[in-house]
This record gives sequence, C-alpha cells and structure tokens, in this order.
Amino acid sequence: MSYVKRFPLPNLVLSHRLGWLGLALVAVLSVVPLLLGRGGVGFVAPYSLTGAAWASKAVVVLAMLLAVALRVQVDRAEESWAGCLALLCMSLAGYMTARHWEEVDVYYQDLASGWSQTRHYLDFLGHRLEAPHLYRPLPYGFIRGLEWFTGDWLFACMAYRWFFTYWFLWASYRFARLFRGPRVALVVLLLLPLFYPSSIRHYMGQPTDPMSHALFVLSLIYVARDQVAALGLTLFLGVLAKETVVLVVPAYLACYWRQGGPALVKTAALGAVCVAAFLAARLPYGWRPSYAAINGTTRLMIVDNLGFGPGFDESPYCPAAPRYQNYVQPLLFVGTFLPFIAWRWRRLDGRLKAIFATLTPLLLLSSLCFSWMYESRNFMPLLPLLATMAIPTWMDEPGTRA
Repeated sequence: MSYVKRFPLPNLVLSHRLGWLGLALVAVLSVVPLLLGRGGVGFVAPYSLTGAAWASKAVVVLAMLLAVALRVQVDRAEESWAGCLALLCMSLAGYMTARHWEEVDVYYQDLASGWSQTRHYLDFLGHRLEAPHLYRPLPYGFIRGLEWFTGDWLFACMAYRWFFTYWFLWASYRFARLFRGPRVALVVLLLLPLFYPSSIRHYMGQPTDPMSHALFVLSLIYVARDQVAALGLTLFLGVLAKETVVLVVPAYLACYWRQGGPALVKTAALGAVCVAAFLAARLPYGWRPSYAAINGTTRLMIVDNLGFGPGFDESPYCPAAPRYQNYVQPLLFVGTFLPFIAWRWRRLDGRLKAIFATLTPLLLLSSLCFSWMYESRNFMPLLPLLATMAIPTWMDEPGTRA
C-alpha cells in the first residue's frame, strides 16, 4: 500500500511531462557535446574577459536552480514543504560535493604521475581509456558541455557533481515517500550524507557516480509506480552512465511477475532497451565481446575480493585498501539494515520486498565479481531502499504503512 497521496490529475500529467523533459534534456546536453567534439581532446580555453567568464557560470547556476524550482512547483501539490525540502537537498548536495573535494579531488585532480582526474578526463575524450570508463559517456558529455559554455573545467565538474547529487537526494526522498510518511522519508534523506564519507574513502575520483546514482534511484521510483515507458528511458540513460543499473530489470519482473504475460513482455522490452544502450556505448569504439572488454579485468574478482588473490593490492583504478575493508564496507552499507528489515518484514509492501530480494544480492554479486567490495560508493543507490524498509514503524505518522 502506498502512503503518499496522489497528485490531482492536472498536476500528475505535469509531473510526468516534467520528468520526461528532464530526462530528454540530460540526454541532449550529454550526448551533443560528445558528437560535436570528436576531434577535441584538450581543455576548452577560458574566456579572455573576466566578466564573460562569471556571466557564463551565473547562467549555468541559474539554469540549474530553475530546474529545481520547476520541480518544487509541481511537488507542492503533494508535498506542502517542497520548498524547504529543496533547500535541504541543495545544502546536503553542497556538503557532499565539498566532502568529495576535500577527501578525493584535492589529492587526485592533477598529478605529474599516477592517477590524475584531469588526464582521465582527457583520455576519455581522446578515446584512450580502457573499460569500463570508456563506455560510460553520459557524465563526461555533460561535464564537457558545461566546460564548453564556461571555459572552466573545474567549475564544470563541481557544478555537475552538485546538480546530480541534488537529484540523487531528491529521488531518494521521493522513493521513500511512496511507502512511508514524510518523517521517515526525511530520515532516509539525512542518512545519505552520513554514509557518504565512507563511500568515497577508497577511490580516486571520476564523474560517473552522481548521475548514475540519481538515475538508479529514479528507476526504482518508476518500478514502484509501474511506469514502464519512463523506466525504459531512465534505464537507457542509466546504462550510458553506468551499466550496473541493468540490475533493475529483474527487480521489475520480481515486482510484477504475477501479471503473467504482460509482465514478461514489459521486462523483455526493458532488457532490450538496456542491451541497446550497452551496445550503443561500445560498438562505435570497435568493441568486441570479451570478459576484459566488459569491465577492464581479465578474470573474476571473487578471489581477490575475499583477500586471497595475488593482485589484490595492485588495482590501477583504486587506492589500496586493507583486505578487511572488503568485509567491513558491505557490512556497513548493507548489513547495518538487515536486522531491522528482518524485524519489519511482515509489515513491508510487496514491491519493497521484491526489489530488495532481487536487487540487493545482485548488486553485491556484481561488486564481488567485477569490482572491489571496498568500493562502497557502488552501494549508495541501495541505501534509500534499505533505509525505507528498516526504519522503525513508530516513526511513521498515524495510518502510515510500508
């Protein structure tokens, strides 16, 4: 049973249209700079006039704030404190962006040797990166567009990170509100910045996560609402940001398999959309199927993640972490919630149960096989789901069910 009240019909239509418009703009603003800039592999020259430089940045900030304001106006029909919520999400997104700068960017922005975010960015534009980053074009394209407009790569990165972190927070709150009252949803929202510093402790920084996390949680909202068309577009863009979002497809089937044939057809269509996005990001680079071409590794990472592999501390993508972190991080980000979820299991909405039972093991298995378990930033999109399920019933408003 959903807790959140329904939009009046005109507002519901407007909300859907605004969602489609936002996704379409993300696609255009991310893809066009890559299509028009195939030959350019250097940074965009800064404006010669200081006033022009500041004016371009002001336009970007105002455009982002306008997008937030439009969403607030629509959400007011359902959420009386939508304006305050937006201010809170903006503030938390600012804090998380600042923490990322302090914990990661300061150390890995521009190094003479070793990992460098600037060189990583230029290597992507020059088609010199290896899997998987070579096949995640959407975040790089969005940043490149901002860089073209402002002539400032660092500003483009920070603005991008803040903007999509905002939408990750907003989507997390909205997902929780589908099943719980505003107090519980607020707790879900406030938990995210508490876990965030741990999530970025063991990596060197790249642009994928903010957009990927926002689209991931947005896809969960569309799964819960059974909005297949919007879900398909979100998954297509999500795969172009990070292919892990494909795990949402079996979660959709787990929610609606009782519908029989129609559910199977919809799931197959969603799977086809993900495959199309997967190939669209790879075939132009001459990709051919192979294990190494999927994730840049030549073997499954299971033994390494368990701490027995000889190359455990030799990852070219992540700073070395103590082996016990491969156990600590999943326990922190997932295990923390499991006792409370088990305690509340009988009270939970069937969709939450289905998504949890499908998505959680698949995401953990994906990290075990293709990534490093201590990279807990990969677990961040799970937190809205886990927290929504785990928060005690006494925090709900009267009449609320999960």
